[in-house]
Amino acid sequence: CTSDADCHGVTKCCPSKCGYTCQEPVWDFCYLPSVCGNCKALFRRFFFNASSQRCEEFIYGGCGGNMNNFETMGECFQAC
Repeated sequence: CTSDADCHGVTKCCPSKCGYTCQEPVWDFCYLPSVCGNCKALFRRFFFNASSQRCEEFIYGGCGGNMNNFETMGECFQAC
């Protein structure tokens, strides 16, 4: 898929290990905390802050972490 319009029903076009695929939305991960991960890289990422109800920037180390980790602010808003 290239956008949500390519997906059927309530599924959304989401990043996956093999590109973008249509997936059922999962809302629970939006309430996980931001996790910088176990490695020492400095990637600019975004997470949904459940307290402020906004997507916010954080620095991701490159490995580990959780699903509340988005490459763009737009991906964060779309998912959460």
